[in-house]
Amino acid sequence: MSNLSEETRPKGPATVTVTFKLKYLWLVVGIIMLLLAVSPIVYLYTAPSAQSTPTPSGGGGGSTAAVNCPNPCTITIKNSVFGTGQTVVISKGTTVVWKNADDTTHTSTSTSGIWDTGILSPGQSSKPVTFSSDGNFPYICQVHPMQGLIQVVG
Repeated sequence: MSNLSEETRPKGPATVTVTFKLKYLWLVVGIIMLLLAVSPIVYLYTAPSAQSTPTPSGGGGGSTAAVNCPNPCTITIKNSVFGTGQTVVISKGTTVVWKNADDTTHTSTSTSGIWDTGILSPGQSSKPVTFSSDGNFPYICQVHPMQGLIQVVG
């Protein structure tokens, strides 16, 4: 009878090996989930710097760019793109309003904390933001991986 119980009893090392493999499987799954959760945050902080280069003319100074949005300037959000997707060039003192013409919510949030429109529902416009100093002002949508750049010239 003792031989029968030894044959039917599971062996210890085989059970330990299966448990050991499952621990590694859960570890790998956990790392993948962590990377997926962190990647949008990393994108938000690294993507705007790629668009901080000045106008298509390649000029380094703000005064060489031609103004392409009159005062008041309305940037329309459509198809998850800010305006035309190009840098918006405005004169110093211009007031900018973002209008959400998309079918989902968006924000316009300065990457340096100068302004934040908050959530703009479809059809809603932001409060006006006036730009009184020269420079490049990158911004993002906090809801989606969108970015834009306003260049203010004197």
